[in-house]
Amino acid sequence: MAQDDAVTADRVFGLCERGRFEMAHSLVDDAFVARNGSFGYLVRARVFAYEQRADRAREAVDWALAHAEPGDPDPPLLAGLVLLMLGDAHAALGLGRRVVAADPREWRAQVLVADSCRMLSRRPEAVAAARRAVLIAPREAEAQVALARALDLSFRPAARAERRTVVARALDLGASPGDVAGRRRWPRVVPALLVAVLVLFADPWVLAGGMAVLTVLAGALWLLQARRSGSTGRGRLQTVRALARAELNGDPARARAVALTAGAWLPVLPFAATGLAAASAADGTPWPLPAVLGVAAAAVAVLLAAASAVRWWYGDAFLQRDFLPSRHAVLQLTAVVGLVGTVVALYAAGTASTALWSAVTVAHVLWCVVGVLIPALALNRARRAAG
Repeated sequence: MAQDDAVTADRVFGLCERGRFEMAHSLVDDAFVARNGSFGYLVRARVFAYEQRADRAREAVDWALAHAEPGDPDPPLLAGLVLLMLGDAHAALGLGRRVVAADPREWRAQVLVADSCRMLSRRPEAVAAARRAVLIAPREAEAQVALARALDLSFRPAARAERRTVVARALDLGASPGDVAGRRRWPRVVPALLVAVLVLFADPWVLAGGMAVLTVLAGALWLLQARRSGSTGRGRLQTVRALARAELNGDPARARAVALTAGAWLPVLPFAATGLAAASAADGTPWPLPAVLGVAAAAVAVLLAAASAVRWWYGDAFLQRDFLPSRHAVLQLTAVVGLVGTVVALYAAGTASTALWSAVTVAHVLWCVVGVLIPALALNRARRAAG
């Protein structure tokens, strides 16, 4: 491709961005296309894509791929960008994966795969592909932008913190602020306040019904996104699980963060189970012993179910190597067993001292607060160290 034609292509794209399509078409005439072959067809396809003339754009893309030299990654990558402009992320993903299969070190193909998966709401796959692009080409702003966009799909605090670091790198490498602009989100305090209002003032049955409705809606949204992404609900779940496990391999910092997150809810368990029994005894209205044994057994059942869920999601290696031996997990599990066991033992002994029961109740409340703060502070410290 001659230098003059490259300048012409840049001028054409500038005209399209200003809506001057007739002048753009006059520059991408048959002579321009004939001189440049596949590239010429793709410039024409992009002009049609700017106009949202999908049929003509796809036809030009087909001609471009037909005229492409075997093994040349540029035509399928440029064609994928045009298809993304048309909203056909499935076709763009196919082209990106075709280039990746031929050359796994082609970072631009990883970016195309990441952007395609992002449009298909395949967040874990988008993040994984963008991470590969950054690993291959850490000094390319486009790779950092792809990772920032993929991370923007996540609501996890760790992903939000990582995104801020990636955005800073992208801007340092020359990306424009518009390239890395995130979606507008409600302040985190808003949903927290809504949940607090529901818990404090809603009738328990209304709250339970609301949680059930939200669960059904979340499941329906999951199935909708699975269908949109071209997969089944089960297949999407298996893909997300596989990528979650892959993120832990060879990344001790990530494994520690997941271990902290997986056990962050544990302080709530004794408070919700035996903490209420202790508070009732402190008020002089102790529960029947069978009821206390029942909630203690339920707490143990929840622990076992949670361990099974962690093993199923992250694998047995993570549970045995990274989670259970960690100081955080040992502390959390010891506190759960100690608080629940203390209440059961005091009830079994027939303890009637309200002062003792008040102290046990305070211990449950304090651990519920402090135990939740410990992983939050540890995660924040780890993010600052990484950033």
